[in-house]
Amino acid sequence: MLSRAEIFEKLKEILLFADNKNRAVIEKCDESTKLVTDLGFNSVSVLYMVIAIEESFGIVFDNVSMNDFETIGDVVSYIEARLK
Repeated sequence: MLSRAEIFEKLKEILLFADNKNRAVIEKCDESTKLVTDLGFNSVSVLYMVIAIEESFGIVFDNVSMNDFETIGDVVSYIEARLK
């Protein structure tokens, strides 16, 4: 079982894949970083992120929307809950 910190670090790698143009911001982000306002994510970026998370963590996102994840911490919590 991955710790919350390990999930966060793996998620940062995924975020870099999903949106490489914000590399400096993503590398300095924490769980309170907002996907849309701080990172500038749009629906396409979120789609890439979701696909990469599903492949990396072996989980499936069930009926979630961009509004379900305001911060990186929200995404970490979702992943953490699915891994239990």
